[in-house]
Amino acid sequence: MTLSASKQTTIIISSFVLFLLLAIFREQFIHMDEAIYAWLTAYESSGIFSIMEGLTDIGSGEMILIITFIIAAILAFKRLWSYALFSLVVTFGGLFINLALKRTIQRGRPGESRDLEVFGHSLDVTSYSFPSGHSMRIVLLSLLLIFLAVHFVKSRTWKASMVILLIILPVLVCLSRIMIGLHYFTDVLAATFAAIFWFQICYFFFNRKLFSKTKEQQKRMPV
Repeated sequence: MTLSASKQTTIIISSFVLFLLLAIFREQFIHMDEAIYAWLTAYESSGIFSIMEGLTDIGSGEMILIITFIIAAILAFKRLWSYALFSLVVTFGGLFINLALKRTIQRGRPGESRDLEVFGHSLDVTSYSFPSGHSMRIVLLSLLLIFLAVHFVKSRTWKASMVILLIILPVLVCLSRIMIGLHYFTDVLAATFAAIFWFQICYFFFNRKLFSKTKEQQKRMPV
């Protein structure tokens, strides 16, 4: 399944504009952010909070990096070099863009200020709120896995199941970031648009420059 150039361009422009609007008017949405947080946590129990904490770990930088390296290694082992490179560019580019946006916009978190952590070590650098790093990372990973499933998984049942799961998972992780009080709703929404924008930029370039050159050499992954 390949999107036409016009559809790709529409997605790129739309996601960029929506992100830009949220970035510019984020403070005007603060009452909406607070109302959504109150609604999501109105009946929250300690058990639900623990589940949300577990879900939020899925979007951690460490988890995403490990999964990405595994994906890239499998693709490289199958000599799908352009797809392996695509996976790495999507993830590492997303990490860099998110950090750059956070440092540029510098929106404070809903609760106490937090330092950036890498593999459990604090870098003594303030971790800002906009856009949500966990949300952007999990959306990028889900888009990547959906892309690979559509291209390489033979079974329609498995393919449909994976796509559904990979749509639900980032929604849950994004909700968890709000419910544990680490992000505003607009943080995770902006992160989603930023992730879509970056993934589509990568896809647009790779589809034109690299994927088309290796289509005849692709081997589908049996599932």
